[in-house]
Amino acid sequence: MRKFLKAEKPRLQRAVKARTGFTLIELLVVIAIIAVLVALLLPAVQQAREAARRSSCKNNLKQIGLALHNHHDVHGSFPPGYLCYDESGNRYRVGGWQNGQNELGFNWVCNLLPFMEDVGRWDQIKACADDRLNTHTHNPSDHCEYSAAFGNIGREPLKWHQCPSNPRVRKIFSDGSYGLESLAKGNYAASWGSGNMLSWESTTTAGAFGTYYVSQNEIVIALGGSGDRFQNNKGNAAEDFVDGMSNTVAVSEVIATDGAAAGTRSPDIRGVWINPSMGASIFTAARSPNSRQPDIIPACDEAIPNTDILACTEDNGSPDVFAAARSYHTGGVNACMADGSVRFISENIDLVNVWQAINTRDNGEVVGEF
Repeated sequence: MRKFLKAEKPRLQRAVKARTGFTLIELLVVIAIIAVLVALLLPAVQQAREAARRSSCKNNLKQIGLALHNHHDVHGSFPPGYLCYDESGNRYRVGGWQNGQNELGFNWVCNLLPFMEDVGRWDQIKACADDRLNTHTHNPSDHCEYSAAFGNIGREPLKWHQCPSNPRVRKIFSDGSYGLESLAKGNYAASWGSGNMLSWESTTTAGAFGTYYVSQNEIVIALGGSGDRFQNNKGNAAEDFVDGMSNTVAVSEVIATDGAAAGTRSPDIRGVWINPSMGASIFTAARSPNSRQPDIIPACDEAIPNTDILACTEDNGSPDVFAAARSYHTGGVNACMADGSVRFISENIDLVNVWQAINTRDNGEVVGEF
């Protein structure tokens, strides 16, 4: 009996040892459980990441809103959308010298640089302005970018002008037919109101920003002008927001893209921060946020498929250009109101009664909750 037990004991030990691993079925069950957990958790992780990106984007807009009000405190108004002292037929055209635009001043983004603690770039901007001080012509998007003496301003993106939700843009903007080259892109644009490039000419369509259009005699030194191509105090002041600053959009988002065209440069101007073209550093509420209507802009990548939300049509000879506020946030766009607060605006907002109403500053609309 003892011999039998002694002989049986190693067999039991071998049986126990043989059962220490997983069977194939058990392993497959474990893998299946892990796959289910990953499938359940991955969307939550992605949503959490997008929530963080959207929050960072809102913070950028809050900083822009604060900079606008600091500018207002110093100069008595927001900066103008941009300065134009060209002939009347060019008052809505903002291409390069090769496109015939050579009497332009700086846009709202450039004027905000010292209030965004971007002092080094602001010094370069001032040096570029001084370089043309005693001349008749000027075009920041062209001259300041071209000259290495001022650091080729405009070729580099602004950190505070980038929404983290926008995929990284690797191409710079270049379009010889529009007269501009080698310009970097960002994601924030000023509200131009509810119409076209000339929205600022009517109180029914004028937004928080517009063109400060003035005679050459007030700018060109040889004609008795000041030489000032910034005109910091010629934007809209608090009293100009008759509809209320908390009810008027100042800045929202645009999507910058590499586009679909081949090559290392993009012919699509959307997001270019130094230039005041429609879709570059300004947008219009003529279209809903994230609209499926194609943008009509002066420099467009028409190789983008018509089915894409960024499909566009090019028109660089007419004031009838339109670019919607757009973002990669699910369901809408962030917007900085003129009072400095930041709100998320649904892409399903009522276009005429609400979206266009909150993008005009002096049209007398009464808007409820949005």
